[in-house]
Amino acid sequence: MSAIAILYAADLSPVAFEPLRGGKDSFSLAVEKARSFPDVSAVALLVGEDFAFPANFDAAVREGILLERSASWNRKKALERIAALADPYDLAYFAWADCPLLDAELASAIRARHLRYAAEYSYADGWPYGFAPELLAPRAASSLAFLAAEDAEPVGRDLIFSVLQKDINSFDIETEISPVDLRSHRLSLSADSARNLLLLKRFMDAGVCCAADAADAIAKNPAFLRTLPAFFCVQVAGACPQECGLCPWPRVSRESSGLGPLERSDFMPLPRFEALLDSIRAFSRDAVIDLSAWGECSLHPEIEKMIRAVMDRPELALIIETSGIGWKSGILESIAAASALSPSRTSGRAKLSWIVSLDSDDSGRYAVVRGRGYEEARTFAEKAIAAFPKDAWVQAVRVKDQEEDLERFYRAWKVKTPNVIVQKHDDFCGYLPSMKATDLSPVIRSPCWHLMRDVVVLMDGTVPICKEDLGRSPSLGNAFTDDLSLIWERGADLYASHASLVYPGICAKCDEYYTYNF
Repeated sequence: MSAIAILYAADLSPVAFEPLRGGKDSFSLAVEKARSFPDVSAVALLVGEDFAFPANFDAAVREGILLERSASWNRKKALERIAALADPYDLAYFAWADCPLLDAELASAIRARHLRYAAEYSYADGWPYGFAPELLAPRAASSLAFLAAEDAEPVGRDLIFSVLQKDINSFDIETEISPVDLRSHRLSLSADSARNLLLLKRFMDAGVCCAADAADAIAKNPAFLRTLPAFFCVQVAGACPQECGLCPWPRVSRESSGLGPLERSDFMPLPRFEALLDSIRAFSRDAVIDLSAWGECSLHPEIEKMIRAVMDRPELALIIETSGIGWKSGILESIAAASALSPSRTSGRAKLSWIVSLDSDDSGRYAVVRGRGYEEARTFAEKAIAAFPKDAWVQAVRVKDQEEDLERFYRAWKVKTPNVIVQKHDDFCGYLPSMKATDLSPVIRSPCWHLMRDVVVLMDGTVPICKEDLGRSPSLGNAFTDDLSLIWERGADLYASHASLVYPGICAKCDEYYTYNF
């Protein structure tokens, strides 16, 4: 029995070459682990045209490694190379070269199942990503290359399955399943971001060296899953052209300033916003910026400059949540042109995404929920879909007694775009009357995703504990005057209490802890 291990090493993050425990980097460890897979007699790397081994890479390990170079990779090209490399062998392992915890024992279990049932494709499920390689029979690799003949999509971590699923019933597939299902933690043990590098270091410091150690380490150290923030929800406007019945901002605005959103004209200054972006990328190194926490960002007099400021920073991806009202004529086209010219995001995310909150496709119902502006909002949504067909979404909140209206909304927009979001109702821990149509909360409560991943920055720089807080708890600090690392650290105790099944203050009433911002 002979096998080759093929690692994808193009477009790796710089953190893949930063040292881990013992001084070796993730790339070096991944290559070493791949060489230890059962039956492996050759290792091949799919790399960029200008790839060079790190200076400290073990010369003995380097010997015999095949380098398959390309200036740019896509699914078609990668699968063609994989098929050609796999052809002389009985088996081909595939993984990414930034996974330092690849597990030879798990690879052996996958191999045994693969051979026992004469599978064509085998993989593992239930463990965090990064422990297990995928396993292909050479004939399956050739079939995948054929299926990808017209596929110019970029290579992602789902390279094999994204193509295999086009004709999934034609393949014999086997799955090695974890005895403990850890998928709900959404962990990636790959050195593709600063937060995942920190997670890897914590796992290694806890003594994790193989997949069998993961469940116990997580159970004993749940708080170490909170690494660095990934999602920054930023308020840039106090003003809003609507006073929506499903939104707390009209009431919060009056309680905090004495003015309703329709009366306000206050905004975050552009220099403050740009400085905040630089602080975010210095701390998290990559992140998603979401505009606007409250208020309508279209009303900001320098909104296009704000959008371009994010576009100019490739570490940051941008999401704009908007009513679709107040946008100047021609701005979508101008922003689309700027986005096309801006660099790709280092995280691989979309540069700019839009979420247009409509809540109904009926003008009468829309007026009851949101107020005036139905035609303008709908027209803007259609233009956004035209300008950003893959990255523009329409959204409606699901509330009780309005299921028929929601279905009409879904059907009407689904013929225009696949990107339709149905959002659960949020009563903001009892601040608003509950209108949820059904209870979606898990049977067993888990620590809050938002405390784990999100930071909210209000217009004056205040950082509340979360978006649900609405000024009911002491803030974590001010993003304009305090170091972000200190602000983030101040939220650690609250997350640790969740991990210990203690939910203080507004957390006890929260129904958003299980929702997730991508």
